[in-house]
Amino acid sequence: MNVAIHRLDPNVPDPVESRRSAAGRLVRFAYATGVFGVLGFLAVYFGAQLVYRSGPGTVSSPPHVVSLPYLVQVAEVTVTPGTTVKAGDRIAQIRSPERDNVVATYMRALANIASRRSELRIRERVAQETLEAAKAYRQVTEDAVDQIEASSAASLTFRLELLRERGLARKAVISQEAEIAESATQLKDLNDFGQQLRDHLDEVERNFAGGRVQAPIAGIVSTNLANVGQSLVAGTPIAEILDPTDIFVDWYIPNARLVEPRVGNRVLVVFGNRRIAGTIAEILPVSLVYAASRQPLTRDRPAAQIARVRFDAEAAPPPLNSTVFVHMYYTNLASRFAASLVRLLGLQ
Repeated sequence: MNVAIHRLDPNVPDPVESRRSAAGRLVRFAYATGVFGVLGFLAVYFGAQLVYRSGPGTVSSPPHVVSLPYLVQVAEVTVTPGTTVKAGDRIAQIRSPERDNVVATYMRALANIASRRSELRIRERVAQETLEAAKAYRQVTEDAVDQIEASSAASLTFRLELLRERGLARKAVISQEAEIAESATQLKDLNDFGQQLRDHLDEVERNFAGGRVQAPIAGIVSTNLANVGQSLVAGTPIAEILDPTDIFVDWYIPNARLVEPRVGNRVLVVFGNRRIAGTIAEILPVSLVYAASRQPLTRDRPAAQIARVRFDAEAAPPPLNSTVFVHMYYTNLASRFAASLVRLLGLQ
């Protein structure tokens, strides 16, 4: 049976149909927003690789390592990471048992040299004092042998005795003269060697400077700083001083790229919300694995070539040791559009 619905006014909308229509528009809008959002994300994510090449980098400067050629123990540290120091400022106080052993070795060597020098001086003095007497005795034996040779009354045994005495006298004179000359030579060599030891000892004392570790240049103390009580082997850095006047970015260039970076290419260094203009100043002929990259343990982390980026003169660089991202656009049009967008949004 058909039932006819009679409305009071055909111009009045049905409330049920109105609710269905509104709910349908909301669902369609949410669905369209989600679909277009996903499509936009995929377009940006995959299309960006065709516009620019991005890779991580580290803000760096030439480090000046402060270390000593001894086993040392840090007794005091007077600076903290980030402290600005001047050349010659004290940054730490150390103790070194190895340096004490080196000084003791030099002192023992100097003591041995002094003892040996005393012995040589005594032998030289004795030889000099007895040389005249030995020469006189040699002259007496020479005269006696001459007289015996002129006479035929002496027996053969007596002649042999005189000849042996003359030989011994000559030997004594020659030995004393040689001992005097050799003693003078050895004394000169010992004096030279002793002076060298003193110079080395003075250099050790001067370099150690009483355990006072000084900053070699003016700069900023890096985070690589030794702790109080820590023992360090020879050559281990006690501190690193970074030069704030020579800041650059080491950009680890991704291996997958459409265009090879060249010296002089303009780039953007991304640090947080900031975009800082820079230029590739140098492409190093070495590759290195970026330390901060995260890869599964079963996969090898690829090594990337390093490009050195210099900031523009008016740019304010990020803090040292910061991790940044470097964008290099493949075309000038994309670079100018990105620069205009950065200026428009105030991200510089």
